[in-house]
Amino acid sequence: MSDDFDVIVMGAGPAGSAAAKRAADLGLTVALIDRSVFPRHKLCGALVSPRAHTAIADVHGTKLPDDMYLASRKVAFKWNGETLREIEAPYDLTYTMRTDFDHWLQRSALRAGAVNMEGTRVAEILDKENALLLEDGRRLTYGVFIGADGAASPVAKHLFGQAFDNDKIAFAFETEVDDPCAPDALMSIDFRIVRWGYGWNFPKRATRTIGLGGIKSVDQDLKTLMNRYLVNEGVDPTSVKIKGAHLPGGDYKVKPGRGNVLLAGDAAGFVDAITGEGIALAIESGALAAEAAAEAIRAGHPARADRTYFAKVKPIQSELDKVRRIRGIVYAEAFETHFKSRLTESQWVASSFFDVLAGKTTYAEVEKRFAQKAFASAIKGITAWPAKLRRRA
Repeated sequence: MSDDFDVIVMGAGPAGSAAAKRAADLGLTVALIDRSVFPRHKLCGALVSPRAHTAIADVHGTKLPDDMYLASRKVAFKWNGETLREIEAPYDLTYTMRTDFDHWLQRSALRAGAVNMEGTRVAEILDKENALLLEDGRRLTYGVFIGADGAASPVAKHLFGQAFDNDKIAFAFETEVDDPCAPDALMSIDFRIVRWGYGWNFPKRATRTIGLGGIKSVDQDLKTLMNRYLVNEGVDPTSVKIKGAHLPGGDYKVKPGRGNVLLAGDAAGFVDAITGEGIALAIESGALAAEAAAEAIRAGHPARADRTYFAKVKPIQSELDKVRRIRGIVYAEAFETHFKSRLTESQWVASSFFDVLAGKTTYAEVEKRFAQKAFASAIKGITAWPAKLRRRA
């Protein structure tokens, strides 16, 4: 195996597999590195949205196998344990297990020609040499290096000193409950079990995935709230194994990379802090990183890959800017009563939620409609961050 590659991708989840697949399809030599051996567990509700299905088809050239997910249109909106309404989504929502899903995506990238380097740990990133030093002593060189290594990204930490400010991003707890679900089982989202976040109960073929995420620094004990949420959902907290991890919704990288080192997916903070959508944005940004790499390498200027990539991801970032503004409305205490009533009664709020998941509308359009509504005066002065964090936003 050669130790010289056009592109090295670190992280073989949805973003990394998309980057490796697109780079290989563009004729580049690619190494796909992950410290884990697949299949491996990943904390995630794993709702594969219609937008994500579109991204999968675009990048991987196929659709997710039917036997890998459970499909349902039944949705409940909840408020601190109270069911506000049960509705039918206008299209199938699909729920998978990240253990199987990520392995399937990784294999797609490998079939395209990416070199499998799972179970590999990187000891050092050598910027000046465009190289990685592995823990086993090997040395790999690259034209472009793509960090798709999650919310705790070592690549982002290498570039910026820390992956994210953990006080500003979410922390999530999640568990798998042994409760096999039939097709069209109910999923639910609790918009006030936690502040500046939400809880989810997603049906799967063999389990239910129940979790919550919120900004931990907003004076709240997320572990205690998780236990309360499980009780609300009919689960004894002592009967399940609960895992936790940071989620980067709300604090994306304005410049996701530097020179010939690019960040994609969670490593770049490309997560919708309202719907929780991260899979579609991961696949889309991973593919865009590969395209930027290919353009820069073919122009003979790999060190300028960042300029091309930053331009390509501007639409994603513009949408996430609007997510932050709308989040300030959704989570603000001053708007709480009105938002609860809209969740209960408004067809427009429900349809906007589903249309965003489907990629059929943008947050720019949602924001315009917010401004046209009678409650626009109620949002005056509300910001995109909790009061405690505004000075640091």
